[in-house]
Amino acid sequence: MAVEAALRHGLQDPCPSQDRLLLVACQQDDSGAFACLRCHVSHPLEQKLLGIHRQYGSHYGLDLLALASYALDDAGQQLSYLQLRSLPTASIAPFTAQVVCSYELGHGAGLPHWARLKLQSHNGLKAHLRDHGLLLISEWALLADSSARRIRESLEVFGAGSLTVDRAVELHAAYRNHYPQAKAEHLQQTRRASGWVPSDAFLSLIAPDQAPNTTRDQLLAMDRAVRLVLSNQWQRARQQQDDGEAAYEVADPNTLAEVIEVDSASPAEQLALIEAALQRALAAVMPAVLAPAASDPQLHCLWQGYGEGLTNTPLAQHCGCARGTVSKKLRPEQHASSVARHAAAELSRQPLFCEVARSPEGAERMVEALRNHLLSPEREGDAPPLRRWVNQHLPPP
Repeated sequence: MAVEAALRHGLQDPCPSQDRLLLVACQQDDSGAFACLRCHVSHPLEQKLLGIHRQYGSHYGLDLLALASYALDDAGQQLSYLQLRSLPTASIAPFTAQVVCSYELGHGAGLPHWARLKLQSHNGLKAHLRDHGLLLISEWALLADSSARRIRESLEVFGAGSLTVDRAVELHAAYRNHYPQAKAEHLQQTRRASGWVPSDAFLSLIAPDQAPNTTRDQLLAMDRAVRLVLSNQWQRARQQQDDGEAAYEVADPNTLAEVIEVDSASPAEQLALIEAALQRALAAVMPAVLAPAASDPQLHCLWQGYGEGLTNTPLAQHCGCARGTVSKKLRPEQHASSVARHAAAELSRQPLFCEVARSPEGAERMVEALRNHLLSPEREGDAPPLRRWVNQHLPPP
């Protein structure tokens, strides 16, 4: 269909003028022209995803098929541009169709560039990357987008060296007050919305009582704390200092009691408290996660198979979907992190555990150990606690 339309319109290699010609044809509900443009935008989308995977895949454990499922889900079926164009943009699928339908001629950006911009703002993809600890937003944009409350809560958990929470909130407020003007000047000078970094003059303006480098370091420390909270990947709080340094070792859940230096309770008693907190956290978090499965047969099939112990490839075969769909729909790591944070918050209020949760390393160690505990079997042959809970509590279809 796309090839036939390209021949009919006399098109060869993609170019802006040909994109305009095809868009005009789309507005006359030419489904072939629409297919041509969807095929055209799939190439910059593919290159963008390959670039993300090449740059971050190994470090963050990204699966290329899972990434592709967010943007390259177009099976090439015949679609009506006019019908899809009448829908809310966010509900248009496949994603290539959403890119084409949301594109406006005369707004400056070419269609391939627009496709990359749309991918960068894809909420599903951003959530998937965040689940793996990756936030693609720059440090300076993230600080501008963060509220005073988020800064305060992040610094209360992770701290920022000698920077107090109140001072951080004050500095952040000054940063946000002057950021819009600095960004506007950058756009006027460079004609680019991205790429701004604070100059020494800007840093002196927001904190005249200290050296610009000190202010820069404090802002970057705030950024790191916010990223740890938003990404759910607290195990990345300690970065390797050089290539020879050993990776940070996360506590095994069954030895969590050994890293808590208290004498008032035995390891068995502490582990009993941990298990009770996890069960309450599962009951608080997971029912809302599983509820949509009652009205979605494929989602129910996926959760049922997960609870029975199937891994991604057998799950995809069992439920008749792509492997990337399994990761996209279930996200067990994300849910395990949510449950672990919920349980850690409860445990940190108890005297036996407050010491370990007081430092960023201790809080990180506890949450990651709880998360690993949920995703790993307690003993060989056992089902991991999260799978077991899903198997026992999945609502009927």
